[in-house]
Amino acid sequence: MTLWCRTFAVFLALMLMAANSPASPDKDSAQQNEKSAGDTQLPSRLSQLGLEQLMNIEVTTVSRTESTVGRSAAAVYVITQEDIRRSGATTIAELLRRVPGMDMARINNDTWAISARGFNDQYADFLLVQVDGRTVYNPLFGGVYWDSVVYPLEDIERIEVIRGPGASVWGANAVNGVINIITKPAKETQGGFLATGGGNQELGFGTLRYGGKLGENAWYRVYGEGFDRLREQFPENTDTNDRWYNGDLGARVDLNPSINDAVRIDTQYVHSRAGQSYNYPQLAPPFSFQDLEYEITDAGHLLGKWTHTINKDSSLYLLAYWDHFGQKIENLAQYLRWDTYDVDFQHNFPIGDRQKFVYGFGYRLVDSSLENSQMDNGFIFTWDRPHRFTNLISAFVQDQIAAVKDKLRVTLGTKIEHNDFTGFEIQPTARLLWTPTALQSAWMAVSRAVRTPSLLEESILLTLAPVSVSPLVFPRITFNTGFKSEEVIAYELGYRNQISKKFSVDTAAFYNDYQRLRVGVFESPSPGPGGSFIAPLFIENRMRGDTYGLEVAANWRPAKFWRLYVAYSFLKMRLHADPALAPDIIAAAESSQGHSPEHQVYVQSSWDLGREVKFDLMGRYVSRLTGFNPGNIPGFPNEIDQYIAVDTRLAWRPLKKWELSIVGQNLFDNHHPEFISSPQGPLLRTPVAEIRRSVYGMIKWNF
Repeated sequence: MTLWCRTFAVFLALMLMAANSPASPDKDSAQQNEKSAGDTQLPSRLSQLGLEQLMNIEVTTVSRTESTVGRSAAAVYVITQEDIRRSGATTIAELLRRVPGMDMARINNDTWAISARGFNDQYADFLLVQVDGRTVYNPLFGGVYWDSVVYPLEDIERIEVIRGPGASVWGANAVNGVINIITKPAKETQGGFLATGGGNQELGFGTLRYGGKLGENAWYRVYGEGFDRLREQFPENTDTNDRWYNGDLGARVDLNPSINDAVRIDTQYVHSRAGQSYNYPQLAPPFSFQDLEYEITDAGHLLGKWTHTINKDSSLYLLAYWDHFGQKIENLAQYLRWDTYDVDFQHNFPIGDRQKFVYGFGYRLVDSSLENSQMDNGFIFTWDRPHRFTNLISAFVQDQIAAVKDKLRVTLGTKIEHNDFTGFEIQPTARLLWTPTALQSAWMAVSRAVRTPSLLEESILLTLAPVSVSPLVFPRITFNTGFKSEEVIAYELGYRNQISKKFSVDTAAFYNDYQRLRVGVFESPSPGPGGSFIAPLFIENRMRGDTYGLEVAANWRPAKFWRLYVAYSFLKMRLHADPALAPDIIAAAESSQGHSPEHQVYVQSSWDLGREVKFDLMGRYVSRLTGFNPGNIPGFPNEIDQYIAVDTRLAWRPLKKWELSIVGQNLFDNHHPEFISSPQGPLLRTPVAEIRRSVYGMIKWNF
């Protein structure tokens, strides 16, 4: 309680001091300040919105057609370019902290645990992430390597975040949410842009981008960026080895060959070198070793999209991309690679004056090559099928019906998929939207979604550190070709109200019923190499559970120069493993419900102080996390205490095309942990890294 009071008092004092600073009389509003920020780079239309227009922010992720926040029957939140710029964040992952219902915890320099509405983990796989229509899907475990999701933040137009299932239009793995990262058209990034800076943790970073015209109706941009996080996050007991270097190059071309046609081509190459530290098993005493090495990742993609507008209410598009991911784990002498080829078609059109109909189909081929660990002849890592092709065929249909014109809308739809693991999956939804006025809306939805098996469940043999040395017993995660899809039936309702031009509120409540959740089940040990025993650990569908919660976001503009944003999230998880399992297995399985916080609060106060000076103060509270060491293995913590973190950003434009800024992160605490990397529970025994206080400066130049 003392920490709460002290932190809140300091936070409130800083807000009041900044609030008492008058705005410059020669500036009418914060909107005008943004408008004069640089003519060479056209601002996103979202950054020009006043608070009274937030109900009209464009979204496309909910229904795969153009709509607005106010007319979306889903828990949708849009991170605008202004939000990105004023956050002080240096990665896409860190931007998600402000979204109600999202759990974003930083594990170390290059690793995050990110999920929506529970089930958080380093390898969380109930969340679907896209960049410009390209699914950032990892076929190895079904989640996201966030250190390879990099892009110049200045070139992101908006990030649409859907909490709750989106499987009826986006397919499997959109179980608890969808994140859609949408970048700016090349036409909006003309001219040059340079950003560079550094600090005590962000040792050095920079972005260089240039955009131009290829013809009367053709635009392009090229860019390169890189950064160096050399210093480790704080190690509690041992070397965390989490240094991270990253660089990427990219280009985009936008063409308008006719008034009704648009073509987009973009490509990117990413190189990442990230440190890691795991305790791996070995047959010789002391039977495990701390592996300090680097994961070297080379990833890239090539994407093309053609959009044809038939009329103002009807259009179609065809999207195709190739996505490559290759990762070398140096000491283990192991290389993992997969190439994804994806084609997606969509057509939307009206039926009469009260129906909007959309359908589409797609095909995805994944070519995977997974090497065994060469250092020990496959003792740690072995794959049942090292090289394989997997196919996904999908189709969806959706009908939006205006039951009462401009007042009541019903949406019915479903996605039908066929995958190589479980065959056919059907994921329907029904949504109801009521808009009594243009400034308020209420909605409810019922949806089914599934998380289909990944290569990890279907192919892996992963040996873990021993649970006993006399006799010598190594657990081994063993593939299960009979593993079925995990399922959720989700019930949601929400309400939005633009109460006045200065205040708006958005709320959502949900109840999710999960079936066939995964549990690690030990079988009897059998003789292994070197006189050891191997205890198979099978991943089985032997747990159910339910979650419920509430999410609230509010915006208030007390004055033209001052804006407040507050978000609160409440989550309750209840997991129930099969009672026929052994007590220790039940305890380990159900303990994961403590990995997601029950309470989260995010507050941001933004001031335009005049003379082109902007100040942002951000604070967040995350409640206690538990269940990381249910077996009480010595030296491995079981919980992370609640914490409060405060960030600040101060920016000044001394000239029209220049901006100087300084950012402080985690200012009230020298170091604290946010999560414990536990992809296989305490058996893998990864060290805990505590996130340090960070300060950096940045210079931006438009030319």
